[in-house]
Amino acid sequence: FGNGELYVERFLPRARHVEVQILGDRAGHVRHLWERECSLQRRQQKLVEIAPSPGLAPDLRERLIAAALRMATEIRYDGLGTFEFLLDANVAADARRGSVDEAFFFIEANPRLQVEHTVTEEVTGVDLVQVQLRLAAGASLAELGLADPPLPRGLAIQLRINMERMQADGNATPAGGTLSVFEPPSGPGIRIDTLAYDGYTMSPRFDSLLAKLVVRSSSCELRDLLARAARALGELRIEGISTNAAFLQALLRHPAVARNEVDTRFVETHAAELLAAADGERRSSEPAENTGTSPRRTGPGACIDPVDPLYKTSPLTLDQPGQSSLGIGSTNCR
Repeated sequence: FGNGELYVERFLPRARHVEVQILGDRAGHVRHLWERECSLQRRQQKLVEIAPSPGLAPDLRERLIAAALRMATEIRYDGLGTFEFLLDANVAADARRGSVDEAFFFIEANPRLQVEHTVTEEVTGVDLVQVQLRLAAGASLAELGLADPPLPRGLAIQLRINMERMQADGNATPAGGTLSVFEPPSGPGIRIDTLAYDGYTMSPRFDSLLAKLVVRSSSCELRDLLARAARALGELRIEGISTNAAFLQALLRHPAVARNEVDTRFVETHAAELLAAADGERRSSEPAENTGTSPRRTGPGACIDPVDPLYKTSPLTLDQPGQSSLGIGSTNCR
């Protein structure tokens, strides 16, 4: 129209949100630490992140990372950053349909540590907080041992535990109050980043994020990771403040999520269904009279149910005692 201020963007009816972790030093060297899947979100706010992106076609992953590296190299990117893309979910589901080059579109770059950096740490064994500080102090990627990106091992997922009350349309209102009970899960492959503790008073006037529950699996199967994450989330005990924990549990148990058939509007589209399931999760977790068929909690912490099929038949390979939560498993899930 003869107006340089007007531009057109392609409309993607179904989009996935995938971001690439980039590292750069002052000498102009740029490397990557693979990608993260961030499609499960609400009103452009991420709820669940997974690294690496499950089910991403190898050639699409290669082109996506190459595009991020090319942009970072052109501007001589210095430091830690995240280059974010939207993927056409219809094409990304089957990279053989159409041109792979047209399957993704750049949206923004964040020149900082992301909230979801945890999942990249878990699958690469790289402490990104330390790397960011060392790069800012002038260290080179070679000095940090990052001249070549380490291969991702297994899968990791982050669940954002927010203080909020969910509404029927999928929106949420902030919640506040005093934590009367805060008992996080623990065990191999489970990490929780939080400042919460019994008696801590929260205000709804600030960001609603209460904790980040991060779960790592050495299995490359998304279903295994989701099962482990659901189990850890079930062991999380929070009282005194409303949270989205039950909603996240319902999300993890949804069949489409297990098949990775999701997009950025999945939560909004399935809000009513997820809220109904979350309500069932809350009711099932309420204290009830013990009948002898369910384990009784006798103190703080998780209670292992001997009839739980996951407890009996889990194929997951657990970490050895004493291994760091940033240890690397034996499975390459690219």
